[in-house]
Amino acid sequence: MAVKLHSLRFENLGAPALVILHGLLGSSRNWTTIGRTLQDRFDVHALDLRNHGSSPHADAMRWAEMSGDLQAYLDLHGLQEIVLMGHSLGGKVAMRYACENPDVVKKLIIVDIAAKPYPPYHDNEFRAMKRIPVGELANRKEAEELLEPMVPEWAIRQFLLTNLVRDEATGGYKWQINLDTLHASLPHIRQNSLLETDRYDKPMLLVRGANSDFIDDNDADEMHHWFSHLREEIVPSAGHNVHVENCAGFLEVLNDWL
Repeated sequence: MAVKLHSLRFENLGAPALVILHGLLGSSRNWTTIGRTLQDRFDVHALDLRNHGSSPHADAMRWAEMSGDLQAYLDLHGLQEIVLMGHSLGGKVAMRYACENPDVVKKLIIVDIAAKPYPPYHDNEFRAMKRIPVGELANRKEAEELLEPMVPEWAIRQFLLTNLVRDEATGGYKWQINLDTLHASLPHIRQNSLLETDRYDKPMLLVRGANSDFIDDNDADEMHHWFSHLREEIVPSAGHNVHVENCAGFLEVLNDWL
């Protein structure tokens, strides 16, 4: 059953719709700068996937369900032709939806994720987050200090902590994401979201961070199996979170292609 997705809207009525799907453990807030910058050309909808941000929690993260969530959002807002952009997990959902609905998606942008299965990742971060007694925290600094032994990288800790919010009922803290369901879903969401028979024959841009280890040199060639009009662009001085690590370079690539 589809859930009603929350979104950040950067409204430009009458302009083409651009729908953005964030990555695992992210949210629409991660795309605020991009949304505001592109608002002059697009009616931008940055969505929270199920179990993320301000969207409802659900018990599963299957591709068909997440694609259905997106369809329900488009139906609710009367969006029939869109440019669809997805990063990481959101990219996997976007690829699946575009292949199933090519009449809806007139252009597809996939950010730093390939159509292939991935080895286990993020398990350590989930275990670290689960160890924190969030209901007993005095402040956010305490949460960061508790994360540090298992998550030594400062930038990753800050990213994880974007999911720590005030619990209005208790006055303490809570994880905004559905931590248990997302952790249990890792074996599924690291798989390829596409079937061998899937196809998308409209313009598709694959944006890759030059320093990212999520996409290999041969992945774009392999992805031509599904995407006949794929173009790859590499953003310098950026890793997996291309839109954050080199925002200007990312926007330059987008503006040249869109």
